[in-house]
Amino acid sequence: MSTTYGPDTVSNIILFVLASIVILIAAWCIFSFIRAIFLFIFSQGKDEKIKKARNSIRYMIMWIFLTVILLYIFPLIFKRVWLENYEKYTAKSIFNKAWTILSSVFELKDIIKESQEQSKYNWQLYYDTNSVRFGDDYTL
Repeated sequence: MSTTYGPDTVSNIILFVLASIVILIAAWCIFSFIRAIFLFIFSQGKDEKIKKARNSIRYMIMWIFLTVILLYIFPLIFKRVWLENYEKYTAKSIFNKAWTILSSVFELKDIIKESQEQSKYNWQLYYDTNSVRFGDDYTL
C-alpha cells in the first residue's frame, strides 16, 4: 500500500513534485489575493498602495496562468522525452495527488491525537509494583 511520504515509483515521485508545486502556487495566489484586498482597504487613497495592490493581483493572475501551463505542458514534455507512463501526468492525476497530500497533512492531527489516546490506555510500568512490600530491602 502506497503512502504519501513513503518510497514509491518514479512516476509517483514526479506526480508528488508536480502536485506540491500546484499546492504552493495555490497558497501563494490566496496570499496575494488577501494581501491585495488589505492593501485596497487600507490604502487611504494613496496611489503607491493601490499600485502595490494591483501588482499583487497581476502576479496572482500570472501564477494561475503559469499553473495552467504547467498542468498542460508538462505531459507533452514528458511524452517528448519518452518518459515512462507519461499518460499518468494529466491534470486530473496531479490534482488527485495534491488532494492526497493535503488530506494527509490535515489527518496528521488525528494521528497524533490517536497515538496519545493509545499510549494513555496502554501505559505499562517498567517494574512490578505488587512484588514490593514495605520493610523489604528492595530498591527500585
